[in-house]
Amino acid sequence: MIKFPSKVYGGISLKTWIVLIGLYLFPPLFNYFDLDDQYFHNVLWFYYLIPTLLIVYNKGIEYGGLAIVASSLFFLSDESFQENGITKHEMILLFEMITINLLVSIIIGILVKRNRQKQKELNHTNNLLESIFHNLDIGVWSITKRKSLLLSKGIEKIYGLSREKELRNNQFWRKSIHPDDLSIADEIDNKWENSEGYQYEYRILRPNGEVRWILDQGLPVFNESGEHERYDGTNVDITRQKELEFHLKESEERYKSLVEKALVGVFMIQNHKLVYVNQWITEFLGLTEKELLGTSLLNYMKVADRNRIVNHFQKLIVGQESFFIDEIQITDQGEATKYLEIQATLSSINGSLAIIGIALDVTEKKKTKDELEYLAYHDSLTGLPNKHYINKEITKDFNLSKSLGIPVCIMCLNLDRFKLINDSFGHQVGDQLVKMVSKRIIESIKLRPNGKAIRAEGDEFIIYLLDSNEMQAQDFARNLLEVISEPFCLVNQEIRIAASIGIAKFERDDSLEEVVQKASSALHFAKEFGGHQYQLYSSQFGKQANRRLQLEQRLRKAMEEKNLEVVYQPKLDLFTNSISGMEALIRWNDPILGEVSPAEFIPIAEETGIIISIGKWVLETACKQNREWDRNGYPKIHVCVNISSKQFLQDDFVKMIKHVLNEADLSPEYLNLEITERIALYDIDDAIGKLQQLKQLGVSISLDDFGTGYSSLSYLKLLPIDFLKIDRSFISGIFENKQDVAIIDSIISLTHSLGMRVVAEGVEDEQQLNILSEMRCDEIQGFYYAKPMTAKDINIFLDKKGEFHLVDRG
Repeated sequence: MIKFPSKVYGGISLKTWIVLIGLYLFPPLFNYFDLDDQYFHNVLWFYYLIPTLLIVYNKGIEYGGLAIVASSLFFLSDESFQENGITKHEMILLFEMITINLLVSIIIGILVKRNRQKQKELNHTNNLLESIFHNLDIGVWSITKRKSLLLSKGIEKIYGLSREKELRNNQFWRKSIHPDDLSIADEIDNKWENSEGYQYEYRILRPNGEVRWILDQGLPVFNESGEHERYDGTNVDITRQKELEFHLKESEERYKSLVEKALVGVFMIQNHKLVYVNQWITEFLGLTEKELLGTSLLNYMKVADRNRIVNHFQKLIVGQESFFIDEIQITDQGEATKYLEIQATLSSINGSLAIIGIALDVTEKKKTKDELEYLAYHDSLTGLPNKHYINKEITKDFNLSKSLGIPVCIMCLNLDRFKLINDSFGHQVGDQLVKMVSKRIIESIKLRPNGKAIRAEGDEFIIYLLDSNEMQAQDFARNLLEVISEPFCLVNQEIRIAASIGIAKFERDDSLEEVVQKASSALHFAKEFGGHQYQLYSSQFGKQANRRLQLEQRLRKAMEEKNLEVVYQPKLDLFTNSISGMEALIRWNDPILGEVSPAEFIPIAEETGIIISIGKWVLETACKQNREWDRNGYPKIHVCVNISSKQFLQDDFVKMIKHVLNEADLSPEYLNLEITERIALYDIDDAIGKLQQLKQLGVSISLDDFGTGYSSLSYLKLLPIDFLKIDRSFISGIFENKQDVAIIDSIISLTHSLGMRVVAEGVEDEQQLNILSEMRCDEIQGFYYAKPMTAKDINIFLDKKGEFHLVDRG
């Protein structure tokens, strides 16, 4: 469809209107002068194509309709003034003219429109290119052979010069080059003369004195004939890049200096070879950088470490590890053994994989670690392995022997009465004795290559005998006991000490811990049986050990539930035939274990320390009971209470006695404390001091079980004793053994001479009583006279007996 604009006069100049009107008037005027030439007449009217083409070309297809209408009107007007008017032929001619004008207008209009669209796009592209050309920070230039110069606005920005003034001179760039870079200008000139491309970086000076770095690139341009026409190029301001490069280079130099002067080693490995080492590495290995580069790090470490380090490297490469730390042993050129801690990771250098690491000298640390490890697993006094060594090394060896079926025996050795040595001579002497004993053990084990001695604690040793059966272990134990029993020279005198040994062999499915426990149980029973002997482990030991454990647990329960009971056994004064006192004895009837003998549970109470609380309870009970008998009108007698050595050694023992007496409201003279010779074995001066305080208080003292301990008769002179009680073991053999009679007679005579009274224990028949009476024994105690009884039964006993005439002394 042809568009007829509403306003057709706008945008057309007067000159154009005159030309158009002249073109439209030409056919009618010409036709007027030659009305008869029909052919010319027909052709002339097509002259209107000319203004139509002009209008369409200049104004577009939308104005083509206006041109066609104008042509038609002129044609009709002219023909209507003719004599014949508008004929059919002329109408056909009009139609042809309109059709041709229309077709031509459309075709020309489309072509013109397309051409204008392309021109518009071209103009837009040109404008865009020009904008880019002038607005980019990159300077673009072009110079012809005739030195005609074309510059973009970017050049103006880079150089700080005006295109209207300074940049008109095509040598502006040379004048702006920094004096130190002028040689580059000469090189560029040479490139121009030789029509070669170039790329240079140099500095320029702006008018304000500012220094800028530029990248100058130029390329020669040739015509179709191969002749050099011009140079095209660019200038890029790279000042910021250069500053970054300088900073980076400065940082690299600092970093390189830091790495080179580092207090740790730095290395890099590519393709299994060292490609970088710092000064620390060269000094540590005693080699130059040239000697090290290109070699393998593995060459400088012990063979035992190489496979482990290679494995680390492989894991880094395949991604199984991102970082590793390991310790290697190095041998430097001086053949000195050193240790390095290697820390390494995987990196990429210039597109190639590289292992980068640091090395720390841990030689001193390793030595310290080894020393600490030695101290951790060895006894500082004897140098022998300690109990921790068992868990670390002996367990491994034991499990290997177990899997191979190799027999193993474990021995536990403990010195007999070692505490007596410490208490008598001091701990320094005790330590020296332990060292000397350990040396004898080591010398004995040297005869058995597979043996190992371990100091467990204190005076206890564990001996590990590999590839030894019970018979061999017993032979070794006998020889060792003999060696240890030989005298030691200490503090300018000979000291003898004995030892006890427990032996256990490895049984199927036993762990090392279980075998050691069995040997310990056997040791316990070796000491129970008197010491200075060895005992092979027996399953019965285990049962007895379980029994002891059960007794200990039930005994604690008995204390909590008050299942213990105090009974009393009267003593008879043979001179007055009257009751002189009551010995308080403890009894235990457990609801689960039944009646338990004091001989069985008292040692356990001593060993575990429960005896202290039991002893205090017995003392409180006996004192309160004696006070009750006194209130009930019975004869005033003393009550005898056995005191454990552990209880006696308590610092507040005397204070505790005073407190118990006050609580019971009992006069001290009615309390008799029975001690054993063992108290003199610890600290004789402390024992004498406490006994004297008790004597001053009014409490009497009895020395119980005389003749069965380790003390000498000299203690009788030193200790403030009131009564000496002869052990029942002498009384029972008074008829069969004349030596017992002689001993008893001597004891009685000696005791009387020291101003003490004698009490015989365990008198069970009349003959024993008569003999003791003839020896002038003061008091007796035993089943012949009275068995231990409860407090209630004692009341009945006292009510019935009164005074007793068992012996007639004449």
